Amino acid sequence: MEERKTPFLQLVLDDFMLLLFLGVTIYAVSYLIWGLIELAWLSPIPAELKQSLLGGK
Repeated sequence: MEERKTPFLQLVLDDFMLLLFLGVTIYAVSYLIWGLIELAWLSPIPAELKQSLLGGK
């Protein structure tokens, strides 16, 4: 009898724990990258406001 090799994609799609892990991980990483991009695009706060918030002179 001839053994047939199971395709890789079928192995991945049959493993529900792997699918759950990949789904949560891809979501978390993309959300983290989105947040970092948003932080990079923020403009700095004015020095006067920064001093008043920190309780400076």
